Amino acid sequence: MAATQENIKKKMNTEIELFVINKVKEYRIAAKLSKRKLSLELRLNHNYVSRTENPNLDTKYNLNHLNELAKIFNCTIADFMPTPYVKQDTIEEYLEIHPKQKARNEKMMKDYEEKGRVKREAKEKAAAKTKKK
Repeated sequence: MAATQENIKKKMNTEIELFVINKVKEYRIAAKLSKRKLSLELRLNHNYVSRTENPNLDTKYNLNHLNELAKIFNCTIADFMPTPYVKQDTIEEYLEIHPKQKARNEKMMKDYEEKGRVKREAKEKAAAKTKKK
């Protein structure tokens, strides 16, 4: 039971994702559209918007959704974005929320650094050989 409660409390969206979700919600409420109606307007599952607005779930709008939402609400995609940007490091925030992605990213960086080290050592060896001649 404790693990389930821990998962519920876990942050599921980054600050920018929450901003977009809340901005779409503002437009939806102003247009007096139900979550179900907006989901259907987007040609998505009838409870997609409801799942997106639930802070305990990680459902998000993608760029295609935002484009269609801009058409529905007669606004621009930019109207759903913060101006000029979110100050928080949202990449780091995303990696904290998604530990598997963070582990893959860390492994990739380690491999990249190792490859660079091997390449530098090979160049140094080649330069040392050239110098001896």
